[in-house]
Amino acid sequence: MIIFLYGQDTYRSKEELRKMIEEMKGLALAGQAWFDFVRIDASDKQINVLQELKQTTDTISMFSTRKMIIIEDIFDLNQDDQEEISELLKKRKIENDKETTLIFWAEEAEAKSDLSKYLKSKAECKEFKLLEGVQLRNWIKEFISERKGKIDSQAIDKIINCVGNDLWRMSNELGKLLSCNQNISTENVDLFIKPEIDLNIFEMVDAIGYKNKAKALKLFNQHLADGADEYYLLSMFVYQVRNLIRVKTAEAIELLGLHPFVAKKTGQQAEQFSFEELKKIYHQLMTIDFESKLGKTNVKIALEKLITDL
Repeated sequence: MIIFLYGQDTYRSKEELRKMIEEMKGLALAGQAWFDFVRIDASDKQINVLQELKQTTDTISMFSTRKMIIIEDIFDLNQDDQEEISELLKKRKIENDKETTLIFWAEEAEAKSDLSKYLKSKAECKEFKLLEGVQLRNWIKEFISERKGKIDSQAIDKIINCVGNDLWRMSNELGKLLSCNQNISTENVDLFIKPEIDLNIFEMVDAIGYKNKAKALKLFNQHLADGADEYYLLSMFVYQVRNLIRVKTAEAIELLGLHPFVAKKTGQQAEQFSFEELKKIYHQLMTIDFESKLGKTNVKIALEKLITDL
């Protein structure tokens, strides 16, 4: 069988994947079934995903007949590789193989991809959309209840206003609150949680990281028109370039303390720049900041020029 997990809410999709793996391991430990288990990260450019998939599906084990194969970030592959995998799946008809469980995990399902269309037609699909309203409130209540905690309705409202529906951050913040007090109140929330930065700002920051000048410029001017402070936007530019430099020079991204998904995305963005380019941009930002405080530079004009020169 084939299972396709995808959607913007990567926290819940990863949790679902974890539960599937734990269930498989539980059956194996209980002696109810034996599995060959293979996990493939398609974002790792050193791995030939097609070759790994062929080899795994062809291999016959002495000790087990059942297999669980997990392929993550499948749409990081180029279109040709995706088509080859799609053809292999069609040829082998793995969706009908009761002894093989093939799980695809992706943050987004590419609408125009043949592989995506194939998975949506043949796989057991589970889409994880970002939670809103009552669903988000219920998730928070369940998260806290599972950890023997309690929370009042006003505190839930306060947390949602501060964090939004980013469950990665939400789980961290709730864990932090519970470690201090099992009974969460609005006073605890005020003390330990800072409001979330506007997510639309990060969309602009991402555009800068990928050198998408047109999108970055459009979002920059849109934020200004909506009343955003130009110095705040400058600070976000500095934040992103500083992260790019850190990733570019780090021996191991894991040591930087960034969230795994932030680290991955920043690593991809860093490939768009040389170290010298990043140093130059960072110096320009520091110059804009310094000269604007002396009244020598208009921040808006200077940042627009910086974006167009990326």
